[in-house]
Amino acid sequence: MDHNNEIGKRLKLVREALDLTQEQFGKEIGKSLNTVNSWEAGKTRPPDHFMKVIEKIYNISPKWLRRGQGDMFLPDISGLMGGGDMLEINIWELAGAGNPLVSVDAEPIERVTLPSKMVRNYTNSFKVEGDSMYPTIVNGAYVGFDPNDKKVVSNGIYCLNLPYEGYVVKRLEIKPNEIIIRSDNKMVDDYSIPLDEMSQNLIVGRVRWIFQNV
Repeated sequence: MDHNNEIGKRLKLVREALDLTQEQFGKEIGKSLNTVNSWEAGKTRPPDHFMKVIEKIYNISPKWLRRGQGDMFLPDISGLMGGGDMLEINIWELAGAGNPLVSVDAEPIERVTLPSKMVRNYTNSFKVEGDSMYPTIVNGAYVGFDPNDKKVVSNGIYCLNLPYEGYVVKRLEIKPNEIIIRSDNKMVDDYSIPLDEMSQNLIVGRVRWIFQNV
């Protein structure tokens, strides 16, 4: 697959969705008509910083523009919580309510703008895939966690790094000699870890906010 050509096709879809000519599109992002034409034809690839400019100006999903995955446009949530200050944060791939995280050191898959009142200082954020925490956390939800809070509080929701599973989001319940790792989805079985084996290394951080469509 010609990666430049695929990105070029998606850039053309963006421009057409915005009802812009190549010349108009170029003026808005500070590039010439010939450059836009070259990108769309797959002859050249837009530099990464221009990809970010396009994503930011038009609220385009980086995951869609770069990989062709998901929706073209990110959700418009500017009116959430009565307006106020907004904060752009990186979303990493991908904490699973059932599926593993690829790597906390990887490049972010998306950037989203959320109300600063909701995010506060908890900008470590993942996108959930899977439904094991449904209905509390739905598939596709954004989850922010506090890596400095690893103290287990019964019934709290945490991002965990579990052997043989990788990174998951689960609810924890403390018992006298064990910790129950619970899924809110009743179709998914719970399991337990002996209390003396539940080290701080398994706990990535406590979940502090969830943003999702319900």
